[in-house]
Amino acid sequence: MEKENRKFKRFDAYMSVRYKANEPQRVTGISLSKDLSREGLKITSNEALKTGTVLNLEIDIPDDPKPVYSTAEVMWSKKIDGEQRNFEHGVRFLMMDPVDKFRVLDYAYNNWLETKVNDFADPEQLPEIR
Repeated sequence: MEKENRKFKRFDAYMSVRYKANEPQRVTGISLSKDLSREGLKITSNEALKTGTVLNLEIDIPDDPKPVYSTAEVMWSKKIDGEQRNFEHGVRFLMMDPVDKFRVLDYAYNNWLETKVNDFADPEQLPEIR
C-alpha cells in the first residue's frame, strides 16, 4: 500500500476556475476544480503546462457573485489517456487573500458535509440504540 503524503484533506467541491499564464508559455483556459485543499487544487486542460508556470486564477464559487482571485504555481502536470481534457495539473496557491481562502474552503467543506450526510441511511430506518 502506498503511503499518503498529503498534509491537508482534499475536497471534491467543483468550482469554475479560469486560468491564465504569460510565461514561460502563453496559455488561458477554464476548468473545474478538483482535489481542493488549503494549499492548492487540481485543474484539467487540453495542453500540458510546464512545472513552475505561474497562473493567475479566477475561482467562481457557486451561488457567490464575487469571484476569488489568486496566483498559483504548477507543481506537476500529467497526461490522461482517453479523456476529453487530456492533461491534469496540480497547482499550489501562492497569493490569496485570507478571507477569500476562507470563502473557498468554507464552500468546499460545506459541500463535503452535504454529500456525507446524503451518504448515510435514512435515520428513521436505523435501529434504535439503547
